[in-house]
Amino acid sequence: MSGAPEPIQEDLPFEATATTPASADTPAWVAARPKAELPPSLYDQLLKRLRAIPWAQWRAAATPVLKSSAGQLGTAARLAVNRGGSVARVAVKRGAPYTLRLAKATARISLIRAFPLLIARTIHLFGFPAVVLRTAIQFTVAHRAGLAIDEVTYFVVDDPAGYTVYEAPPRLGTAIAIAYIPTLVLFILAILCLAPALAPRTVLDLPISWVTGVQIWLGLAFAAHALPSYEEAGPVAEQARVGVVKADPVSVFWLIPAQIVAVLTRFGGIVPAVVGVLACWWLASAIFH
Repeated sequence: MSGAPEPIQEDLPFEATATTPASADTPAWVAARPKAELPPSLYDQLLKRLRAIPWAQWRAAATPVLKSSAGQLGTAARLAVNRGGSVARVAVKRGAPYTLRLAKATARISLIRAFPLLIARTIHLFGFPAVVLRTAIQFTVAHRAGLAIDEVTYFVVDDPAGYTVYEAPPRLGTAIAIAYIPTLVLFILAILCLAPALAPRTVLDLPISWVTGVQIWLGLAFAAHALPSYEEAGPVAEQARVGVVKADPVSVFWLIPAQIVAVLTRFGGIVPAVVGVLACWWLASAIFH
């Protein structure tokens, strides 16, 4: 005999299930337990349901509808672009000239309004000694009259360049003194400066020097700022008009000159400056003739 005979294995009962032979390390009671199959995972179940959806049938049914909608949207978009382009072209053709004309008109109006102010400011810068002197005289007269002074500005680059804010005078005589005493002083100074500079050489026999230039400059500055501004002349003219109604003799005498000065100064400092320079130049030239 080639080896030991195999052990006799008894027949298993019909109810028992065959088991795989256990290893030597596995306990007998573990090896004898029946092994059940595990249920499919959640991922496998989801994948199985997705595969069961009839994607091809749904795609075939939705393709004609999508193509029709896309065509309609494309047609509407092309129509909107074409119409919008036409409207834009019309707007450009019709709107650009109007906008350009409006911009030119606005710039012209702004320039027309700004140009006189620029000239007035230049006159004030040229004659700043007269502006300071006039404001100082006005402040002194208002203070001596017992009026409350709110603000004093001796010089600023504006029109008017110098001013005094004071209490409204109760009498017309006080208002005339505050507004026109500086006028009288500046007229006298302008003539005193211009007369020697404009005098004939045959009379004074004076050579032209830098002193002559200073005299002309100061004379023109005093003459250009001799007349009051509209902020000063306007209230005086109104007070004189009210006094005429009350039969005030001072108002009757001063009404016409006050109204003339108010009209001259209504539109800024250019007209009163020209009038003052011409008047003082004529007076200074006429002294030695």
